[in-house]
Amino acid sequence: MKKTVSILGTGWLGHPLALSLKENYKVKVSIRTKEKKEAFKKEGLLPFVLNETSLEGLDELLDTNYLFINFPPSKFEDFKAFLEKIYSHENIKNIEKIIFISSTSIYPDEEKTFNEDEEFTNPKSQKIYGIEKLIKEKTHVIFRCSGLMGASRISGRYFAGKELDSEDVKINYVHLDDVIAATIFALENDLKGIYNLCSCQHPTRKEIYFKNASKFGFDKPIFKNKKEYKERLIDGSKIEREGFKYKYSNPLEYEYY
Repeated sequence: MKKTVSILGTGWLGHPLALSLKENYKVKVSIRTKEKKEAFKKEGLLPFVLNETSLEGLDELLDTNYLFINFPPSKFEDFKAFLEKIYSHENIKNIEKIIFISSTSIYPDEEKTFNEDEEFTNPKSQKIYGIEKLIKEKTHVIFRCSGLMGASRISGRYFAGKELDSEDVKINYVHLDDVIAATIFALENDLKGIYNLCSCQHPTRKEIYFKNASKFGFDKPIFKNKKEYKERLIDGSKIEREGFKYKYSNPLEYEYY
């Protein structure tokens, strides 16, 4: 009998993850409204409504072997309160593995290379810092993701034709395919702990924005009034020492689709 994975948050990351898992797992997914229910069923997924005002699907979603939580905090009025309802549910203690998607914005805005052993009390994002403190003790794997790219999310397109002052800033990105692969790796290899997910190479904004502008035909950003920024880099190599291999080591080589 197939084990069950429940995915809370089935958007840009959660949806393709669900489709990647459905061959080997029974996959339950949360949806914000009932309108998408039939479309998800046709894809072989089991959808349940879950949002801040409706917890009707929570009992079913937490009746699972593995739980993947990936909600953008900006979509919630009170994300911490919503998470407290999930983590206080009686079924939580029976789940074999809980994977939570966090962000490398938790690290301070300082000029250094950050790994998972970093101790700090001055996070760049106080919101992410508070969320991790809330869920850490009940979560088996926390993935701190760098800037998420891939699929239709093309680095630089948002800034087409806009003025920027940060041409020399080195970027910290991870590709969608690598986050999905890391999640599957965590399930198959009983991974535990906190892991940064980030490509090992860090090209500058100008390098990647200009390359993608030429490749995809949008206007190049205009770099002027150059400012000096801190070289804040993310080390994503810890998971590699567990045996994981990134598909993309260099954001300049990302594929989009």
